Amino acid sequence: MRIASRLFLSLSLLCAAASVAHADEPASPEAASTEPAPAFDPIEPVNRATFALNDVIDMIIVNPLVSLWNGVLPQPVRQGVSNVFDNLDDVYAGVNHVLQGSPSTAGADFGRVIVNTTVGVGGLFDVGTKVGLKKTYGDFGQTLGVWGFSTGPYVVLPLIGPSTLRDTSGRAVRVVTDARNLLPSNTSYALMGTEYLATRADAKSNENLVAASSLDRYVFVRNLYLQRRAMLVKTGKDIAAGKAQ
Repeated sequence: MRIASRLFLSLSLLCAAASVAHADEPASPEAASTEPAPAFDPIEPVNRATFALNDVIDMIIVNPLVSLWNGVLPQPVRQGVSNVFDNLDDVYAGVNHVLQGSPSTAGADFGRVIVNTTVGVGGLFDVGTKVGLKKTYGDFGQTLGVWGFSTGPYVVLPLIGPSTLRDTSGRAVRVVTDARNLLPSNTSYALMGTEYLATRADAKSNENLVAASSLDRYVFVRNLYLQRRAMLVKTGKDIAAGKAQ
C-alpha cells in the first residue's frame, strides 16, 4: 500500500510540472504546421469535471504557493533551481533519444549533462547552451509515438492535467525509473515538490496567456496539448530518419 501511495504521489508531482510547463505554452511555427488527428475524447464530461477540479486546486493551493515562491526567491535563484532540474531532464531526454534511434541528439543531451554538471556547478548554470549544445525535449511517451503506438484516448488526470493513454504510460515509466526513489521519502518528496513549484512558476505567464486566449479553455488546452505532442513525435521520427537536424 505504501509503495502504491508513493508511486501515485510521485506521478502527480512530477507530471503536473511537465504538463503545465509544456502543454500550455503557445504553439511554435513548427507546431502550427503539424496537424494532429482530431481529438479522441470519449470521456469528455469526466475530463471536463477533472479539469474544473484542477482549476479549484490551483486557485486554492497552487497559485498562492507559486506567488510565494516568486515573491521570496530572487530571479537568479529561481533560474538556478530550474536549471538543476532541467539538467536531470537532459539525462532522460538522452536515454529516450537513444531509444528513438537518434544517437547524435542523445550525444548532445549527455554532453549538456556533463558540461552543466561540471562547469555549470551541478547544473545551476546552463553552460551547455552557451557552448552550442542546444537543449532538446524527449520523454517515453514521445518514444512510444516514434515507435508507432497510437495516442489512445485523451484524458485529464487529477493534479496532472492534460494527457493521453500513451503519454500517461510514458510518464509512469519516468516515475518508476526516477533515481529519487532511492532517497528517503521525505527528501524525495521535498525535491519533487520543489521541482513542481519551480516549473509552475516558470509556466505562469503561459498559463495567463491561455486563460485570456479562449472562451472554452478546456478545448483550447486539449487541442494545444495534442498539437504539441504530435509535433514532438513527428520531430522524433524525422530526426531518427535523418530528415531533421
